[in-house]
Amino acid sequence: MSTFTTKRSVILLSLIAAVLAAIVSGRTWINGSLNDGVIASSKVDVTGNQAVPGYFGIALVAVAGVLAAATAGRIARWPAALVSLIASVALLVVTLLTLGDPASAVKTRMTSVTGHNGEAVARGTFTPWFWAAVFAGLLSVAASLLALLGVRRWAGLSSRYDAPTETKAPTTHESDWDLMNRGIDPTDTETAPGSHEPDGPDRMTQNSSSTRVTETSAAQHGSKEK
Repeated sequence: MSTFTTKRSVILLSLIAAVLAAIVSGRTWINGSLNDGVIASSKVDVTGNQAVPGYFGIALVAVAGVLAAATAGRIARWPAALVSLIASVALLVVTLLTLGDPASAVKTRMTSVTGHNGEAVARGTFTPWFWAAVFAGLLSVAASLLALLGVRRWAGLSSRYDAPTETKAPTTHESDWDLMNRGIDPTDTETAPGSHEPDGPDRMTQNSSSTRVTETSAAQHGSKEK
């Protein structure tokens, strides 16, 4: 089950469902005929978008929910996957409702073509494209359910998509002469920048240098007295 709930598998399944829905939405779902006393016998074909207005729009909402769940943060993934599931169920339900009443879709289509809105006997037979639409709805529902099952294990976007962070400029040490030009007493440990004593090896090196300077000064002073 973990293989089917991975981000890649769910996105691929959802995209297949959306592409299939896009194809079948413009195909003929119902071959219909209408008989009445005015226009006699007429035949009409009903496409997916005509039988279910907004069919492809619902499919887009379903796949967009899966994509949002795959790219959103940990908290936003759950609502996005839930929206996808609701849209997928709606896609399947409105498709199956057409199965229960094909005559209504035929009458609606005939009225839009002829402008006649009288009593008539309508009949309709479903084409293979209708069953492909049912299959697309089932795929969409399956993708949304797998997204809900696996979303807790999905990772967010890579860190390269994060907003850039500000970097601190490197600190520079000023000489005593520069500090004096700015009116700062370099011997004042409270006002001089970087005047705190270094720790660790740097402090040991500084102490060693001070000791050598002191010893050199003492030796020079002793040679002068002689």
